[in-house]
Amino acid sequence: METLMKESKAISLSKEKFSSLLGFNLESLTLLFDERGLIFYPNGMVETKSEIIANLKSGKTVFQGIEVLKILARSYGGTAVVQGEGFFNIKLQDEEFSEVLNFIDVWVEKEEGWKLVSAHLIKMG
Repeated sequence: METLMKESKAISLSKEKFSSLLGFNLESLTLLFDERGLIFYPNGMVETKSEIIANLKSGKTVFQGIEVLKILARSYGGTAVVQGEGFFNIKLQDEEFSEVLNFIDVWVEKEEGWKLVSAHLIKMG
């Protein structure tokens, strides 16, 4: 088991997450997110892994555009934190967001590989 994630690998995993959200790749998202993983949206809504997948399937959540503008990562042994900023176009049920947001992804090393345990999309102040 790898004990120190290279920061470039963490960035690559976060980019894969964004690509999977845009491409509606539910299989990839299922593999990337930890079973207890959460995503926090800028409107305060929080979804579990199963809710993320169900809402993407039903069309309640649609990622219509993601353009990463800045991204960096830091590794701390079995944990990696990816932070950045991007332009996001997201439909959440009846709300639509089309703006620059900060994002934070927290990756944790598990027996089955690196898993996303927490993903945050934050409105810039």
